[in-house]
Amino acid sequence: MVALAVAILLPALSALLCYLIKKAPARNIIIVCSTLIMFAVAGVFTSLLFKSGGKISIDLEGLPLDIGWIVKILDLLLMIYVIYIGFKLKKSLIVLLASLQLIPLVLFEVFAGVHEPATAFVIDYLSLVMILLVSIIGPIISVFAIGYMKEHEHHSHLKVSRQPRFFLIIFVFLGAMNGLVMTNNLLWMYFFWEVTTLCSFLLIAHDGNAESIKNATRAILINLFGGMAFLAAIIIIGLAMHTLSVEDILNANSAAGLLPLALGLLCLAGFTKSAQFPFQSWLLGAMVAPTPVSALLHSSTMVKAGVYLVVRLAPAFNGTVLGKLVAVVGGFTFVAGSAIAISQSNGKRVLAYSTIANLGLIICCAGIGSYVAIGAAVLLMIFHAVSKGLLFLCVGTIEQGIGSRNIEDMQGLVKKMPFTAVITVIGMISMLLPPFGVLLTKWLAIESAVNLPLVLIMIIIGSACTVVFWAKWIGIILTMPYETEHKTEELSFSVKSALSFMFLGVLAASIGIVPLFNSLIAPYITALSLGDNTALIAGNGGIWLANINNAVYGGFASVLLFIVLLVLIIAIPYFMRRTRPESIRPPYLCGENINNDVKGLEFTSPLEKAEQAVVRNYYLAGAFGEDKLTLWTNLVAGAIILIMFGVVIIL
Repeated sequence: MVALAVAILLPALSALLCYLIKKAPARNIIIVCSTLIMFAVAGVFTSLLFKSGGKISIDLEGLPLDIGWIVKILDLLLMIYVIYIGFKLKKSLIVLLASLQLIPLVLFEVFAGVHEPATAFVIDYLSLVMILLVSIIGPIISVFAIGYMKEHEHHSHLKVSRQPRFFLIIFVFLGAMNGLVMTNNLLWMYFFWEVTTLCSFLLIAHDGNAESIKNATRAILINLFGGMAFLAAIIIIGLAMHTLSVEDILNANSAAGLLPLALGLLCLAGFTKSAQFPFQSWLLGAMVAPTPVSALLHSSTMVKAGVYLVVRLAPAFNGTVLGKLVAVVGGFTFVAGSAIAISQSNGKRVLAYSTIANLGLIICCAGIGSYVAIGAAVLLMIFHAVSKGLLFLCVGTIEQGIGSRNIEDMQGLVKKMPFTAVITVIGMISMLLPPFGVLLTKWLAIESAVNLPLVLIMIIIGSACTVVFWAKWIGIILTMPYETEHKTEELSFSVKSALSFMFLGVLAASIGIVPLFNSLIAPYITALSLGDNTALIAGNGGIWLANINNAVYGGFASVLLFIVLLVLIIAIPYFMRRTRPESIRPPYLCGENINNDVKGLEFTSPLEKAEQAVVRNYYLAGAFGEDKLTLWTNLVAGAIILIMFGVVIIL
């Protein structure tokens, strides 16, 4: 009970203190202390769950306060505030969507008479995975923001710092996420869901300029639409099943009455929050926000709420037509997002499309619904969170260092910003190559999709596209200028420590994949009743597939690959040091070289004029450009979702 209160209420208290304390040094101490306490809380929950045998149930009966009524009042106040935002921005659609939630919510709570679950909070291994992501990665991002926001406000020429408000929203956001993944009450989950929607709007609009407000408005509109779907599902479940317990929903007959429609609506809410096509535009627009916001929304928290909901519900629609169509939605998002990422030269947009694609792969695995697929989905939630959290922080640091987020401007970065460049490259490799975990989850996804040919083809094509944009970006960063001089990189302590911790997290997650699987993933998927005869086992340094007779027929020996990688890490610098400067020669460009800048080689042409040879990558915009694909992919994705609901209603 104490750990639960700390996980939800400590961020709220930290938020209040950050807002009230105007002195930066004192506020920074609050942020660091809150970070350490949240780390400790994550450790306490881990210990308690292991001791309890994999499940913690908490009821709030006997408390002097009726928490249910407090949540209802806060929910109503939140919707009223959203309506106020709509009036303030003169956006009637915000007012309409919020009102379409407020009025049914009041009527349902007053007249429906549905009893709320006696067990208010249930924490299992899936909840623990999310708690660890939120309570470790989220606070690290807030520490990174200490140094980043100071530099950000310096470049923005702000006379009065807005950091108190910024950190207020950050910590409220983290508390709401912890509440969302632990509650067993669907109505409370909806409240926390809408808190994250409001916080994302406020964070995206933080800078207060026209572009920020425009993109924040788009984000709240799309997520309010998802909130409407969530509330509609609550009303259907409450009236049909007379319960709001997530556990009861998972144990019910998925084909009974209106439950398939309600599950479809909850999946739709998950699609909007996790930016699946055609709802991806809000996440792309969030790129205008400061880097800590991008990292928070895209890696461990906001978008993970959507995939968490779909993965949580996966056992309820396992083996149904709804599940197969959910897999198609996720698979299509994976291939579409990966394809469009090829055409992007803006680093943040590459990361955004990659995020959208990987979230699609998680939802695809949830839709497939086998033991292997669910295991892959949860593993990818972990690996994507740590790797993408690191990469967003790296790109933000690079942007402040070179004044650009265009990946073409990152040529020679390994000499300009060596510390950040090396960590960035390893972060990208962790999304692309063995022995890191993201590749393993893609392999597991392919294995689990063999009986769904359309989904299988999407996963294979999407995986091929990811190789193109990651390899291209890595090559740019590692392109060496001809000068041999190395520059010293200066970073604030908070930025450097956050990057270092995230980097160590990426390595630890992949190196420790076997104990990670055995302690968190295996107990969760083993407890599910999916009627599948294929399982995952971990041992001998890797993850292996086994059939019902425990016959192993496929594997991924991660430890051996990490040994090979370690040898390469040691060998490559050794051979680079043995390369003598006189062995490096600039290219001959049919004339005398004027300079040797790798980004723009100048040479004297036969007409005695200074000509520039520009080296850049292909982006294949004619085939994969946003203007070429966005409209059609949105139409196809929308059609798939409409078909999904049509099938659910007919069947």
